[in-house]
Amino acid sequence: MNMNRRKLCLALAAVPGLGVGSAQAQSWPTTKPLRLVVPFPPGGNSDLIARSIGQQLSTAIGQTVIVDNRAGAGGSLGTGAVAKEPGDGYTLLLGDIATHVINRLALPHLSYDPVRDFVPVARLTSVSLLVVVNPNLGVRSLGEFIARAKAQPGKLTYASGGNGTPSHLAMEMLRARTGIDLVHVPYKGSVPALNDLVAGQVDVMIDGAATGLVKSGRLQLLAVTGERSPAFPTAPTMAEAGVPDYQFTSWHGLFAPRGTPADIVNRLGGELEKIVSQPQLQKQFAELNIRLTAARGQAFTGFVESQRQSLAKLVQDRNIQFES
Repeated sequence: MNMNRRKLCLALAAVPGLGVGSAQAQSWPTTKPLRLVVPFPPGGNSDLIARSIGQQLSTAIGQTVIVDNRAGAGGSLGTGAVAKEPGDGYTLLLGDIATHVINRLALPHLSYDPVRDFVPVARLTSVSLLVVVNPNLGVRSLGEFIARAKAQPGKLTYASGGNGTPSHLAMEMLRARTGIDLVHVPYKGSVPALNDLVAGQVDVMIDGAATGLVKSGRLQLLAVTGERSPAFPTAPTMAEAGVPDYQFTSWHGLFAPRGTPADIVNRLGGELEKIVSQPQLQKQFAELNIRLTAARGQAFTGFVESQRQSLAKLVQDRNIQFES
């Protein structure tokens, strides 16, 4: 964990907790701790979000929240495990764009159905990915990069965290919207891909983990894929940079297994809305290019379904193959 993350974790511990009065009047969740499954390894954004939000949720409901990292297969192993748990409010999932949108497209034998097997509790974040290049490429804007790519079709390379990752699909969306011809170089994760981008082994990447490298000047930021980034407020959106029909937003959200009672889902959702609205917490996550935002009910369900349809169309139109 880098210095910024250590500082953030220490700062999160000082954020005032929420009241627990109403929790004592209900039978849930007094019998045992809650388990919040993160289907990704420790140390990443999902893990950090789960631990900080989990700490606040624990205070709010008056019960321990234990973070359980169950990584593997692009998040599908941990997600599939939660899908098999009883809907009693004691097992929750921190899902994201991979577990509930992309995996359904990329993995032919997915062990869970993201719609049928889960109840959406609340969306927690909105993350605009960063379009970054090696500074030695000599472009300082997205327009310059697109012009370079069109002048040299098939010559420039783009890195991704692997086939079927957000970084892969986000770049394929840019290729579809602009007609540029780039060579895909998939890696096993964002970190090695970004390392090679810094080293000049590849030319461009779209990813959410490049914040520190941009701030240190090792990568050049051209644009962001969704709304303006809280970490880089002057960086243009794709529309502002000349690609008006482009929108790609990563996100995280809390889900419960199918059958979880509505009163528990509503209680959790209400507490999470209060948690993510805390200005100090929002400011701390903004430094990592993570915007905290709450959405519940149809607002959350509709957003995820719209993204599923959009990316399914992209995969079909581009004939994207997910095999390594």
